[in-house]
Amino acid sequence: MSRVHSGILFRLIIFGILFLSSAPAKALELTILHTSDLHGAVIPDADGSPRPGSLARVGFEIEKIRKEITHPILLLDSGDTLQGTPLEEFVHVRKGEESPTIEVMNRLGYEAMAVGNHEFNFGLGPLRSAEKQAHFPFLAANALFEDSEKPAFPPYKIMEIEGLRIGILGLITPNIPGWEDPENYRGLRFEAMDESAKIWVPRLRHEENCDLVIVLAHTGFEVDPVSGKDEGTGIENYADRLSRVPGIDVLLTGHVHRDLSPMLYHGVIVSEPMAHARRLTRIDLKLQKESGHWKIEDFRGENINVDDTPVDKGIIAEMAERRDRVLAFLAQPLTQVDRPVSIRNCRLQDCAALDLIHQVQLEVSGAEISMASLLSNRTPDLAAGPVTRNWVSALYTYANSLRTVSVTGAELMDIMEYASRYYAGLDCSGKGPCRLETNPDVRHYNIDSFEGVSYRIDPTAPEGHRVWDLRWHGKPLDLHQEFTLVCNNYRAVGGGGFPHLKGKKILWRSSRLMSDLIADELSKLKEWTALDDDNWVIAPNLGVGRDIQAN
Repeated sequence: MSRVHSGILFRLIIFGILFLSSAPAKALELTILHTSDLHGAVIPDADGSPRPGSLARVGFEIEKIRKEITHPILLLDSGDTLQGTPLEEFVHVRKGEESPTIEVMNRLGYEAMAVGNHEFNFGLGPLRSAEKQAHFPFLAANALFEDSEKPAFPPYKIMEIEGLRIGILGLITPNIPGWEDPENYRGLRFEAMDESAKIWVPRLRHEENCDLVIVLAHTGFEVDPVSGKDEGTGIENYADRLSRVPGIDVLLTGHVHRDLSPMLYHGVIVSEPMAHARRLTRIDLKLQKESGHWKIEDFRGENINVDDTPVDKGIIAEMAERRDRVLAFLAQPLTQVDRPVSIRNCRLQDCAALDLIHQVQLEVSGAEISMASLLSNRTPDLAAGPVTRNWVSALYTYANSLRTVSVTGAELMDIMEYASRYYAGLDCSGKGPCRLETNPDVRHYNIDSFEGVSYRIDPTAPEGHRVWDLRWHGKPLDLHQEFTLVCNNYRAVGGGGFPHLKGKKILWRSSRLMSDLIADELSKLKEWTALDDDNWVIAPNLGVGRDIQAN
């Protein structure tokens, strides 16, 4: 072969190599990891009591996945991050230090987070400080400034990974005004999630030229994605409507704490990873490039149970000093209690734990009637002896304050009937105790009891007619009389759907959180006499002659 031909052949070979090396890949794999509703669950024993899950366990699982695969990983979250544990609230909110949760999310390499409704529990100050601390954006395209109509948070984030252009859109449930004190979101308004998505998704597709559109949505399904049943929660949940917005590839939801493994729904990959860092959603995408655009060819997905996964020891060590400070604060004895206290059966009969909440509400507000519910099913039994802040935090887990409004006797009756929807029947067919049937659609924190009046509940009566023998100071309640009613701020703005409360003029409001008010009142006592006054009972007029137990 001549030198000329050899040179040409050499140049052709080199050109071919360069062409192949510069040509875009035809196939790509991408793994999406997703959490939601962390609620400050950074370590498994931040309050001294071991809990399943935590970011420390999620972090261990993430590192394990990163060692197993070589293709890109995208780590995302759908909000409700800054509220829920004494560690987060003591360090970040009470002491004004940086958020432990955001610190660990930075460490783990999160790329974006949707803003959740509980981010507003402490007002815009702690929310904005956490946003500034984060190495990733807080996204909420449908949260707008009232005066300018401009987004109050970044609407989306654009990423490019190995030639794949990704748009990550963030959306928040718009029912913030239905739960929060207006001061906590002053200057903001919230659009319907699907209407906002119809504006921003086309922008991501056509103006930002995104191949893959992921929606981080702090919302759940208003229609059960498996059974198709309407859940009746459309005021706060939008996932079904969002799944019908053209142009969305992956919809990562949260808010309702459901364990929903990745599935195809209306042609969109949807999922939800439970709450409190107990599940890590993993979605493995296979993408193919066709006509210059990437398309999802196939996917696999699962919700990884990290309840008992080993912990990331680095995270544990990082949190050790702050955990010790929190435990010292929580261990402070407030008073003594003269007998054991338990919340078990507190929704079946009056109990000392719930009456403590009522007593504090009535004492600090001066109201005539109190309404309250047990907010958690995880409040530990309390032995006779010291009562600590830790127990109070477990009894009253949410960052609620108090409000007083005026209601008529007729309005109070409606409110009480709404709470009594939970008691849905009585089964006395067996030989043992009659079994109380309950309505599973009523969430446990929406089963309020009332203090300042006495009453009975007949679960066998039709809904709306279950409260009877309602008395005020021993006499039948006057339906035309006005009463002052104290409730938490969540109830006062319509939380839970209770009638007559939303829009009422606020006569009084507390400036402090309810957990602090309970601690203050207990600390005034040399000893707490843990008794209930039995001001309400379940259907004693049935004449069944047997005890009633929960079903």
